[in-house]
Amino acid sequence: MSATTSCFEDVIGLSRTDCPCVDDAPVGANVSESGLYLDELPGLNLRLLNATQACGSGGLWEKLEIARENAIEDTQAELMACIAANTDPRRGIGQAQIGEDKKATASAHKLRHAYHGLTVQTAKVLGGRFTVESIGTAFKPTSGMPATITLHVYDRVEAGASPMASYVLPITGNQVRWTDIEPLELPMSHLPWSNPRYWFVFEPYDGAQAMNSQINCGCGGFAPYWDPARPQYESAQQKTGKLWADWAMAAGTYGDDLAERDTWATENPTAGIMLRVRFECDERTSFCADSPNYASDHVQKVLAHAVRFRAGYNLLTDLLHSTDINRWTMTAGDAMEALRKEYDENFLKRVREYLCPELSSGANINRYGDCRKCKDTHGMRRGTIRN
Repeated sequence: MSATTSCFEDVIGLSRTDCPCVDDAPVGANVSESGLYLDELPGLNLRLLNATQACGSGGLWEKLEIARENAIEDTQAELMACIAANTDPRRGIGQAQIGEDKKATASAHKLRHAYHGLTVQTAKVLGGRFTVESIGTAFKPTSGMPATITLHVYDRVEAGASPMASYVLPITGNQVRWTDIEPLELPMSHLPWSNPRYWFVFEPYDGAQAMNSQINCGCGGFAPYWDPARPQYESAQQKTGKLWADWAMAAGTYGDDLAERDTWATENPTAGIMLRVRFECDERTSFCADSPNYASDHVQKVLAHAVRFRAGYNLLTDLLHSTDINRWTMTAGDAMEALRKEYDENFLKRVREYLCPELSSGANINRYGDCRKCKDTHGMRRGTIRN
């Protein structure tokens, strides 16, 4: 389960009250990871909420569930906006191409091993998303050249022997062909013992020759390189024109035994394989813990309180704006409006005055994820990127 789902799953319960005056609670209504319950907010109770239902409103428990869901969305949106205003992205996000084809016709490369292709090793980025969207092929015309090749995608050997995905790709002599695929999202933080690494490889046909696709074509801008001892994604050097180099390093690779792919040779030519990819970071991991601990983690505890106050605010907003007449809005409308305002103030105080400053500070900016960095106030880049 990803951090962004688990940190809000059952963050507050709906009710643990056994009340004969309302319909039976659905399964899970009394589950609360934080120990907080919506109907236990000061000023709220099940009897009041049940009595204020409008005809066709869907019932008490549906009303409470919708209020909680919307509160979670509101809390995330408020925190994301506030943290974004007070910090900078740690890495640039967007689309990029791994493997250059600018000098594709310059030369040919004979493919003499059982497997050839491209390997990519990424930084460990909690919240990072590495998505392959299109695969390029570039081959020289040869006798008996087939119309397609089959490309397999492998994880590290320890993660499994079977390919993660396989693609039949068209090839045409002396042409660069791009094939859009169903986006393939590859994890960036799933291995505790090493950095994520992937292989995009195929078995060459007889006489196969690749065009001159390269990782570094010497065409200007940042010159990407492969160095396991000092990966380029650790460097604070500007990666002009190579957005992907802040997230990963890549190289052409070849070998004869798939089980030994970790030790295969690496080189600048990519054996006619190129990738169009997208790198993104889930900003919600700035405040979402993978396994929230509401007993000892003060940030998560305050987060749960903020969600509960917002859910209470949502319930009262719905009630006060309803066109249905009920005795509570008729006799206690002013008191309920004051209570709604109090809930809103408590929500904003916890988000804007505590959670946002705390999670934007240098000490906590990557408390749970790795998407943000301290705001650059001097025009200089920070060189501390966690791997």
